Amino acid sequence: MRNLLAGPAALAAVLLVAPAPARVHAALPAPCTAKSGSDATETREDSSVDDGEIRWTASTKYRSEYRHANRAWSYSGAKIKIVPDAATTVSDLNYEDFSDARSAAAGVWSRHPGPAATDLIRFNKARMDTYDAATRRMVAAHELGHALGLCHKSGSGKNAVRSVMWPDVAQYPDVPTDVDQANMNRLWG
Repeated sequence: MRNLLAGPAALAAVLLVAPAPARVHAALPAPCTAKSGSDATETREDSSVDDGEIRWTASTKYRSEYRHANRAWSYSGAKIKIVPDAATTVSDLNYEDFSDARSAAAGVWSRHPGPAATDLIRFNKARMDTYDAATRRMVAAHELGHALGLCHKSGSGKNAVRSVMWPDVAQYPDVPTDVDQANMNRLWG
């Protein structure tokens, strides 16, 4: 009697029934750093997301920065679509500029609740113009993270995580990390 599973066929059969390799440790969502206020929680209501998407417009000089942020948060597997506004849709978010040398903020996301209201990501030219391109991209990605409903994460101490949502302009990443994606999955999954 001949063994039908000898040679390459046997290898193929083993591969079909072999268990998948163990998954590398998946990142866990990180807690918010604030203890109270709107930055103390991550909620769908505290975001610019409408029906699973953010429709955006722009009137800012930082075009490459906001485009980078839009692409970065449109990673493979992202649940929220970030798409330009169209003639037949209502804009959920507008990128715009302001200039205030007294403000330490390089960027600010602000929520404007109500029907057909447009939230804002505002870039402070007084700060942004002093930063290199990489830091400007970090600011844009960070502020879009807020528009997606994410809070600040800790960049130091015992609960430190690597996140685009660190509260200060520093050497945080300019794309969502595995921790950021875990927080997005928890919020929008």
